[in-house]
Amino acid sequence: MARIDDILAAGTAVSKLDLRRYLASREVATPVDYNAIEGGVVDCAPAFAAAFAENDAVFVPPGVWRIAAPIVLGYGQSLFGVGDASVIQAREDPWDANALPAYPSSFDAIELQDGYCQVRDLKIVGGNSAVKLYGSTGPCVKNVIENLTIWDAVIGITLDGYDDTQKPCYWNSISKILIARPRLHGVLMTVLSTGDTPNANKFHDVRVYSLSAPMTGCGFFLSTARFNNSFIDCEANLHPSAEACFRLGAMTDQTRILNFYAECSGAVPGIRIDNSSTNTTIIGLFSATGGAPIWDTTGHREYMAFAAGYPTTALLKETTVTDLTVEGLNYATRFVEGQSTVNPDFSVAPLWLVSSWAGAAQVVLPLPSDCPGRIGIIKKSDSSGNSVTITLPAGSGPDNGAVTLRAYGDFLGIISNGAAWHIVSRHYDTPIGGWANPSGSAFTRGPFNTDELENVGFSYDRNVVNNINYRLHDTRAVLRALILDLKTKGIFGD
Repeated sequence: MARIDDILAAGTAVSKLDLRRYLASREVATPVDYNAIEGGVVDCAPAFAAAFAENDAVFVPPGVWRIAAPIVLGYGQSLFGVGDASVIQAREDPWDANALPAYPSSFDAIELQDGYCQVRDLKIVGGNSAVKLYGSTGPCVKNVIENLTIWDAVIGITLDGYDDTQKPCYWNSISKILIARPRLHGVLMTVLSTGDTPNANKFHDVRVYSLSAPMTGCGFFLSTARFNNSFIDCEANLHPSAEACFRLGAMTDQTRILNFYAECSGAVPGIRIDNSSTNTTIIGLFSATGGAPIWDTTGHREYMAFAAGYPTTALLKETTVTDLTVEGLNYATRFVEGQSTVNPDFSVAPLWLVSSWAGAAQVVLPLPSDCPGRIGIIKKSDSSGNSVTITLPAGSGPDNGAVTLRAYGDFLGIISNGAAWHIVSRHYDTPIGGWANPSGSAFTRGPFNTDELENVGFSYDRNVVNNINYRLHDTRAVLRALILDLKTKGIFGD
């Protein structure tokens, strides 16, 4: 096509055909070209439909353009305006910033049913969803939603996997959005029927504000969404009637939330994680709500967090650190009492305090192959005469033998190399089976019998006596070993 400077070159005749082609290539269709009337009274939906039937791009001039049916965009089509001055009104009543809406719309204001579309620089008032993305005529991918102000919709933006796995809702970019006064959700990700989950969609600078209008849902609700949907610099400032600022439903996986801002004067959680939601990453959460910053509804901790939550601000999994300085270290601890069989899970706590006060207890270690590199500590936490025995499921124990903790304070420290449990620290009686004993039994520690002391009238402190036992234990073991060695060399007789 000829350039304008060539068409209007000085000293040459102007070709009307070239000029017409040039001007036509730079014209953009508007709803006015198809008999739309600005003012918020006349239904302009037929004009938008006619415009998109003949054009891939439609410009919305400043003004209020009422619609009574959705504006539908097909593959590669664009709808754009000049910003808040270009208003799509999906209801009869005009927008009023000072009046709570009635939410009368039963239809979506704008629908993207295919891919590579753009919707930007508009103000949308009303709608069941102000903007809905779903694959109906083709895969709903690579769409751009940018610089929108959405008021008084039931749901601000919906991403729907819909009913065909071959027409998924992937790779869409939603940015610079304000969703004000939604009735149900600000953003919803879901699957209406049998389609694929919305995956790998990017949200940036999306804000949901209730502005004193009651709502029954969430700022962001991911009912069904998987595989790297990301939310960066987003915000939800909600009415106390809401469920959560951000909610991860049961069918969510691999969600990324970075620098999220949550605010509510009521007991609304900042981020709610439902049962079966997995592999969420939360970085840099600021939560100014009356509820929990992160509400893990089941306590399964199927997420990772850094600089997020309270009072714990980090939850890391499968982390490798090459150089670490720790100024204060707390161990997660579990206390177990009244159980005859204990199955410690060292992935949730390395230290297990086991009370056998109600009866002897057996601690069955997990398979070492399930715990490579794990460290565990098991300690008897009561002073009863009942023992705590530590074994493997097959019946043996660490270092190929069962371990028995008999006295208060006895403990065992172990580590798994993936093939076996190895003892790295311990405090308990160990039978010395390798040393001969004329009595026919192995040497073991013989503690003071405090009951006998009591029978003969001694006044004593049981804990003091137990401490004496512990201190004498190593001394007796050394003396016994020395005596046996001397006997072996014939220095001492029997």
